[in-house]
Amino acid sequence: MDPEVLQDVLGLPEIPAVKRASITGFSVKMLGIYPVLVPDKDGKVSGTLWEVTSKAQFLRLVEYETSAYTWCECDVELNDGGTLHNCRTFCWAGDPDSEDLEDGSFDLERYQEYFKSSVTGRRPSTE
Repeated sequence: MDPEVLQDVLGLPEIPAVKRASITGFSVKMLGIYPVLVPDKDGKVSGTLWEVTSKAQFLRLVEYETSAYTWCECDVELNDGGTLHNCRTFCWAGDPDSEDLEDGSFDLERYQEYFKSSVTGRRPSTE
């Protein structure tokens, strides 16, 4: 959900442009500090959309997400209108009822303040 993390993970020259969007058919559980998407026929998750433009980018994301995640097909509802079909998102590869997962919600601001620098090496902004 953080464009600077995406930039760092993929080695992009610029911060990527993302769009606010949501998907249905999933809900969020937590694996420690990280959000995990699990199948949920009644669920809806808000987040960000970024379009992968090469197979190398997709494979790098697969590597970054580790074998704990797999990709799942989804339809994306854009906040500014419209729907994109046959998209991919990363979701939990294990049992959705695993004891490793907890109920909860992802706090992007908390992640950015306390944990983001471990991925990007960038200190949080003090602005």
